[in-house]
Amino acid sequence: MQEIIKTRCCFNCMYFNNDPEYIEHAFMGLKVLGSGYSSVKRDDGICQLDDRYLSGYNVCDGFRQKE
Repeated sequence: MQEIIKTRCCFNCMYFNNDPEYIEHAFMGLKVLGSGYSSVKRDDGICQLDDRYLSGYNVCDGFRQKE
């Protein structure tokens, strides 16, 4: 079960984007507080399907494997 969750997590989904520049663009003003390259962000990113900022370890029914 744990392997399935690791495989189907957002980090491996085609809708998940954790590119620092993309996140900085999506959250205007983020550079004032720090940076999209910060270690606090770690594996967080934006789900382009649900338009949400979340952890790369989340799991949902919209998962589609990255190619």
